[in-house]
Amino acid sequence: MTALEPPTGESRHAAASPTRRRGRELQQAIYQATFEQLREVGYAGLTMDGVAAAARTGKAPLYRRWPDKDALLVDALRDRLPSADDIPLVGDLRSDLIAILRFLHSACTISADTALQTVKQQSEATHAMVRERISEPTRRLILQTMRAAEERGDTRPGSATPLTARVGPAMITYQNLSAPAELTDEFVVSVVDEVLLPMLRGQA
Repeated sequence: MTALEPPTGESRHAAASPTRRRGRELQQAIYQATFEQLREVGYAGLTMDGVAAAARTGKAPLYRRWPDKDALLVDALRDRLPSADDIPLVGDLRSDLIAILRFLHSACTISADTALQTVKQQSEATHAMVRERISEPTRRLILQTMRAAEERGDTRPGSATPLTARVGPAMITYQNLSAPAELTDEFVVSVVDEVLLPMLRGQA
């Protein structure tokens, strides 16, 4: 067959054959295909068959691990989002507040994809996972950081409360919703320096 001749049926079948991958390599291909399919067909049009075809793998590897598309989406999004365990806390109030809010900023940036925003709105499972992985750890770590600073005498007594721990995350989240292009690292630092530290230290 010359280069100008159309491929035979056998050649076409070979080109469409599943790519042999295993373990982490196959998992990443499936996750990537999941996000690509989301952008192309949306949450409603997303199917396990479509993901398998886009990832150039069989359906069996998907169904062995994920019973449905929501389970697959939860794992794919969890794999892409940052982990609170990786936040570099050092025991300094300002440094730790900035590190925690940068973690939230990173999660917001990753989730800014229109397809992922749609998923969080339409899939309760993925929305709950984001809350468990990002929102709740952020507030918990900020409150712990504030309480530790209060115990050291770095802030005014009574300043570390569940309500004050919500101020920083609320500002980051609101900025992400209202003007995501302005949600920069400089904005994160300004929230700490101009809002949180004066609030916690009782500065005018």
